[in-house]
Amino acid sequence: MEELQLTLTPARVDQRNYGVQLSNWRVGQQLNALVVDTRPNGGLLLSVAGKTFTVSSDLPVQPGTRMALEVKQVGQDIVLQRVNDGAPPRADAGSRAAQTTMELSSARPSALLNQLSAQPARFGSPELQEIARELRGRALKAEGLTPGAIQRGLRDSGLFTEADLLAGRVGRARQSGKTSLSQLQTVALALADDLDDDVAEVRVLQQMVDRSAALLNGIAQQQLASLPQDDGLQRWVFTLPVQLNDSFNDVRVEFERPPRQVEQEDSWRASLTFDFPEMGSVTVRMQLKGSAVSVAFDCDNPATAARLNHNLVTLEGQLAARNLSAAGLAANATGTRDEPGAAPTGLSVEA
Repeated sequence: MEELQLTLTPARVDQRNYGVQLSNWRVGQQLNALVVDTRPNGGLLLSVAGKTFTVSSDLPVQPGTRMALEVKQVGQDIVLQRVNDGAPPRADAGSRAAQTTMELSSARPSALLNQLSAQPARFGSPELQEIARELRGRALKAEGLTPGAIQRGLRDSGLFTEADLLAGRVGRARQSGKTSLSQLQTVALALADDLDDDVAEVRVLQQMVDRSAALLNGIAQQQLASLPQDDGLQRWVFTLPVQLNDSFNDVRVEFERPPRQVEQEDSWRASLTFDFPEMGSVTVRMQLKGSAVSVAFDCDNPATAARLNHNLVTLEGQLAARNLSAAGLAANATGTRDEPGAAPTGLSVEA
């Protein structure tokens, strides 16, 4: 099998400056890769776990090809080895959650929104203030994190901007987060051009530009990660900002709809990952098959797992009120995860 040595692209280096790390890649982990483009020198542009890399390789493949890769070496140089395409990647709940986190971590709206909460007014630009107000207003409210709100957030996230334009939905495309970020970038650059380079405001504006660029690149990576799969799997990967009190946080979301088999019930999988103050990092993994729902909360804070555990009975009642049955509900401390869809675990905490 041929080994592929990955090299960070310039865009990827920029993202790394915003805290995007590959430290959670492990030797032996298997990943899916999409060939985005080929280079004149024979190299490949790969999308791996939602990130873009250049690869030195003589593989005779075409853009759009998917391949399975195994991590052979991590550190300063990352080496991946192509494995048998016919063998599905090994993935347990932990590795799947880690891969989902990597795919979504390239978009961090909260850093920009927290900056926009106070700084636009200092530049005296009504246009900049209006864009900042619009972006902040687009954030979900933690107390109103309903399925409908998440659906609207997905629609306006920028994931479908180009699709809306192609379908003639110009108004919806203009209202997307992707369009607003492009406008913010343009206005901030214009304001910076009118100031001397040594003025402190120039650095603030440049930070807005850089963060907007990182978010736009993150949306592009999420769009790549959301492309239809060869096996018929439908997948949507996106990040939504959530306002909690006076600050903004991120909720990273992934929806999957496996291809429906003959005489089998329709099924969906979803995961939400967030890190709110006092709660710590929480990943919610859900599976819906017919009218049966499985939900597992993975928490790095045992106290959060305990609090969620006390509310599982209420969650079961809410599901029943919607004619859904609880196939398995669990709140777990990290390292004791139950997989949605497995045998019912009962209403318990595992620590």
